[in-house]
Amino acid sequence: MSDAALLAEVWRGDVCEVLVRGHVAVVDADNRLLAWSGDPDARTTLRSTVKPLQALPFVDGGAADALGATVEEVAVACASHSGEPRHVAAVRRLLARAGLDESALSCGPQWPYSEEASRALVAAGETAGRVHNNCSGKHAAMLCACVQAGWPVEEYSNYDHPLQRDIRRRMSDVAGIRLADTPHGVDGCGLPTHGVTLRYLARMFAAGSATVPGFQRCQEAMAAEPFMVGGTGRFDSALLSWAGSTLTAKSGGAAVWAAVLRDGGPGVALKLEGGVGSHVAPVAMAVLRELGALPRSTPPDELREHADGLLRNWAGAVVGATHVHVRLERA
Repeated sequence: MSDAALLAEVWRGDVCEVLVRGHVAVVDADNRLLAWSGDPDARTTLRSTVKPLQALPFVDGGAADALGATVEEVAVACASHSGEPRHVAAVRRLLARAGLDESALSCGPQWPYSEEASRALVAAGETAGRVHNNCSGKHAAMLCACVQAGWPVEEYSNYDHPLQRDIRRRMSDVAGIRLADTPHGVDGCGLPTHGVTLRYLARMFAAGSATVPGFQRCQEAMAAEPFMVGGTGRFDSALLSWAGSTLTAKSGGAAVWAAVLRDGGPGVALKLEGGVGSHVAPVAMAVLRELGALPRSTPPDELREHADGLLRNWAGAVVGATHVHVRLERA
């Protein structure tokens, strides 16, 4: 076991304000550790990084085709979306395909990540509902999978529901471990989340990209509709818009992030010990840069701002930035 590595410093003017420590694992589809920083066997919850894998019963189980799901709807099934109108409309379409409405969603109500979308709800005299929850696309796809498989839609988020057992089985196959034997908890949206090492999280993405048609279909959808995966100003959407044809990436809560180079890997998993999601983007971009995994073209300004980890005050002026110190050790 290794100590956490210093991955970045956040500077406000001439003052170092934050030290960002964490761990990185780079693994191929056969679970060979290729590179790392800190401890590649550090354990973390999977959180929303694995949404493209949690979507497998929906995609590979036949529901997506049987119900006529669009590419946009497959993408929102993999999303931590901002609750903008396109996201909400896609989730409602998925529910309608299953003959259900928003009351079937077990995720709690959540104000949209998008300030504009939240203000629009307030201006209209409305409040946030379950459909605005950033995980509602995943939940809607799960309900579609239940309807197609003949499983009860009630309590679909429970650990022992047939849907969740099927998700564990499929994810275990690509991880190379039995998730049923790992510690688990409950995610913010009410679904089970498991505790695994970064090495196995990276392998899930590498093996999924190499061998699992449903994961590959999710990759195609995320690349074709990157806005649906996050939304306006979000790191995942900006990165997929620029590089989605060659890599797939997904952020999760508590500063967990995973990615894979398309067509087989390697897979990358990142965990920041402080759990601050705003520090993920500059570190993740530095890891991809060191791996030679980014396109040679100049990234768009929106993505460069994420990569620089800029600090802005309430007037919008830049008052600081993130200095990355990513150094990968090689096997």
